Amino acid sequence: MPKKSSEMIKLFKISNKAVKSVMAEQSTSSNVNITDAVLNQSLVIKDAENVTINYTQPPCTSSSDEDEWNSIRKLMKLCISYLEKEGKLRLQGVSAKEEVPVVHPIIHDLNYYDKDTVPVDERYDPKGPNELFKNKIKREVRFQDLLGQKDKFISIVASAGSGKTVFSLRLAKAFSLLQRLCIHLKLMDANYEEPLTFRQLLLDNMFPGHSEEFYTACFSWMQNNADKIVLILDGLDQAQYSLKEISPNRNDNACVPVKDLVFNLCRKHFFPNSLLIITSRPHALLYLPEPARPQVTYALGDLSLEDTKGLFLAFADEDLWRKIKKSSSQMLSMCRNPLMLQMIISSNTDSSEDIGDASTPTRLFATVMKNLTHSLNFQFTETMDELARNLRVFAFSATKEGKVVLTAKELRDGGVDPTTIHDIVVQLHCHRHQINSRLLEGNTKFFFCHQTFQEHLTASYVVYEMPVEKFQEFVETSLFQEHWTVVSRFVCGLLFDLESKAVSGDLLQKKEILKKHLIQQLEIISEENMEMVRRRSVLFSEKFMESYRDKEALRGKLLDLYACVGEGKDSSIATKAAEHFPRILHLPQPMNSNLVPGFCFVMKHVTKQLDKLSLSYCSLDANSFHEIASVIKEMKPGQIREMDIDGNDLRPSNIDDVIGLLRVVRDELWMWNCFIGDDGRRRDANQDERNQLQKLNQDEINKIQTALNEIQTRLEVLVDDGTRLRSQK
Repeated sequence: MPKKSSEMIKLFKISNKAVKSVMAEQSTSSNVNITDAVLNQSLVIKDAENVTINYTQPPCTSSSDEDEWNSIRKLMKLCISYLEKEGKLRLQGVSAKEEVPVVHPIIHDLNYYDKDTVPVDERYDPKGPNELFKNKIKREVRFQDLLGQKDKFISIVASAGSGKTVFSLRLAKAFSLLQRLCIHLKLMDANYEEPLTFRQLLLDNMFPGHSEEFYTACFSWMQNNADKIVLILDGLDQAQYSLKEISPNRNDNACVPVKDLVFNLCRKHFFPNSLLIITSRPHALLYLPEPARPQVTYALGDLSLEDTKGLFLAFADEDLWRKIKKSSSQMLSMCRNPLMLQMIISSNTDSSEDIGDASTPTRLFATVMKNLTHSLNFQFTETMDELARNLRVFAFSATKEGKVVLTAKELRDGGVDPTTIHDIVVQLHCHRHQINSRLLEGNTKFFFCHQTFQEHLTASYVVYEMPVEKFQEFVETSLFQEHWTVVSRFVCGLLFDLESKAVSGDLLQKKEILKKHLIQQLEIISEENMEMVRRRSVLFSEKFMESYRDKEALRGKLLDLYACVGEGKDSSIATKAAEHFPRILHLPQPMNSNLVPGFCFVMKHVTKQLDKLSLSYCSLDANSFHEIASVIKEMKPGQIREMDIDGNDLRPSNIDDVIGLLRVVRDELWMWNCFIGDDGRRRDANQDERNQLQKLNQDEINKIQTALNEIQTRLEVLVDDGTRLRSQK
């Protein structure tokens, strides 16, 4: 008999902990934006052990309706079971009671895939993802905001190791808890060669072994209830096909290649009222023709510092965290990428060496590459040395040609069998677990699990494989060009960091060639920077804007050179760099945090008087500012005439860092709008956004005033609202 509409059908039970996780996220703010359709769904906690999710069934008018509901209820259970299985982070040696905490990558709403704003498809770009997105960010969003998504097609992009798959599984589970039928499909597992129907892609192949009646009933319900469906296609970059130049097909029962099905999903020809989510590396979305591109793009950024620490402690103990925080703050910044976090832990675990021995990216990747080993299915016949040499060859070739994606032919030309390349793994031995991370990903097209591997192997080719004559030509004509920015840092790190090792004659020659040319570059760029400072142009004129862009490019170039010096840890080169340090220097706006260590390494060797050092609007966070301030406070009294730290994201804990600057800055210290609260929010959140000032509170002002009185300086400190603080003695 048909059931009454008010009767509730129990769909499935899931762990109380999973529901609490979603509910906690929804309660973190009173300003959660979730659509009415989602708000109308209810989660009913029955007891401490289990949660029952209830769904209001519309009246069933026939036995076929009843069959559909029984089938869709069963399908929802299958989906939840799949998500529970896939969502677990499986680590070797982990007991069933051990759990990895849920972490939250920072999410940005991007204006990214508009005309003239995208990079060339499959092209190598030395800029990190944060730099790639920095001018395209509209706002920061929260996880729960995505649950109330009003758009019907969104994409989630992120660099390698950022956790796209884990994030998409979390989204799928959250939507399921809110009573949406959510099907999560990994596109790398859906590279079917034979044609198939839309139903086969989403049901028959995803959940095999059920009756024809079950699949028919489920698909019928889905066709009639598309607004209750969420489809997540994970990993467009791992699909073996291109979606260019495909003819639309509106027949959802046609038997066609899988690429046609994916394309028509993107065009919203199938299930137009469903929510479609695609995850990918940024470049792969460019396969989509403009009409098939997502309405909204979200980018996953780094983890928060709090989440970084939580994930870190899941793999290692707190003692290692404290050691890295004390000895190598740069490593903490790199830890905010989950993949890099695991590699950093591995390189420092059970090591008798000082933690600082892995304090640069060059040293870190050199350590990780030593852990390059094979899996149980490893089929290479050559030695690991031969394999490493082959990896270097095709990494250099790909970077030179501007590629991040390698074809099977390119691998064969590089001496690597593409049928076995997927078996190359980096084996990471952590304190509690052992983790295997693939060095290259893909089946027919391949890319390194992190672009930095390609860059490190490219640098290794330049240092260890390239003949001296070719090396000199390469250094003089190419190495310090923008295309090779990250590679140049690794080359400097590998060559300048050789003092305690047995070095061959060729390497010594290369080291001297590189040292000479790097110092020449520092001298040239420093002088050009000072010449730019001396030039003046009419404000807001075309010449002014052109001059501004040129200045920013020069500042960035100078900081890149300092990063090269920092990678090598060679004090003699840092001393030379300090001799050419500009007397007036404005750091880039914003400044990439990975440039801070190199800048600080050079600053330690600066002995000249500086007229002005501006850190204004560099987007410095608490850690980066602390690192810079720790170096400056060791300089001579009054060594910097004027300093500007306006418009950064400092925390209350940075007040002590500011006080440390007072002895070194002689005349003026500008510090407007440079603090946020411990909660990461702007201080005056009730003001209009344009007028939100990160004001100092009275206790902080009193601390600065007391410090000024004690050192009896002529320095004036300009704080918010134009207040000037001076020594009262």
